[in-house]
Amino acid sequence: MNDTQIRNVNIGLLDRPVPPVRGHFGKEEMARLVASIKEHGLLVPLMVRKRNDRFEIVDGDRRLKAAWEAGEREIPVVVRTLNDKQTHIQRMLANKDREDTDPVSEAKYIAQTITDKVITINEWCEKMGRSSSWVSDRLEIASMPEYMQDALTTKTIALGVCMQLNQIIDDNTKERYFFDALRSGMTVHAATVSRMSVNEAIEAIQSRGDEVTENNVPEIQTIPKARCAYNGEIMPITSMRMVRVGIDNHQKWQTQLAQSPDDTAA
Repeated sequence: MNDTQIRNVNIGLLDRPVPPVRGHFGKEEMARLVASIKEHGLLVPLMVRKRNDRFEIVDGDRRLKAAWEAGEREIPVVVRTLNDKQTHIQRMLANKDREDTDPVSEAKYIAQTITDKVITINEWCEKMGRSSSWVSDRLEIASMPEYMQDALTTKTIALGVCMQLNQIIDDNTKERYFFDALRSGMTVHAATVSRMSVNEAIEAIQSRGDEVTENNVPEIQTIPKARCAYNGEIMPITSMRMVRVGIDNHQKWQTQLAQSPDDTAA
């Protein structure tokens, strides 16, 4: 077989990667692609490699799903001759700069290749142009509790917040505080402060031989708070209105506040 071949293949002979680099496809994104394929056909061939009498997707997993939903049963593919290591690297490089990358699927993919001893951490750093800490972070994401991974996949919480909260050393406290953060919102800075204070309290409780409970660890800091310049109340910054006040119109601003006591300004 030549290094590169382009041919039409029955869609039933194509196999998805296991595990996939992208395990989650946005509904709107998929709908647009399906509509495009219905109107114009599949314009960009999938990259595949031969596996016995079938083909394994190297790049184009989303296009495969969209082509099936669009009613296509024979689609163009580029057949490449690749070994396992080359296949994994090519998949990750194709996924590297996409804005909608799912960090959990990506992390699980990298972790699986390292566990299977196909690619080392140093090789991932070299081929992806990433630091060792980036790869280590992906391995941590791959080992996170499922509830954290689900939130990351659906983009309902920031990755930096998850990385901090995952370091809480008591599992029950970690889960409880994570869902508090999910409901109330949290910055990475607040997550860092909370993780440090919570772990310090947990270590002190455990050193005394006591059980860690909801009542003996500090409250997690979700949204940062500040003092309102108008009424002096300490409140979450998300419920405050920020205004810029110049020296020349300071008196005018004070008059407006006096006339609108229900408004909150900081």
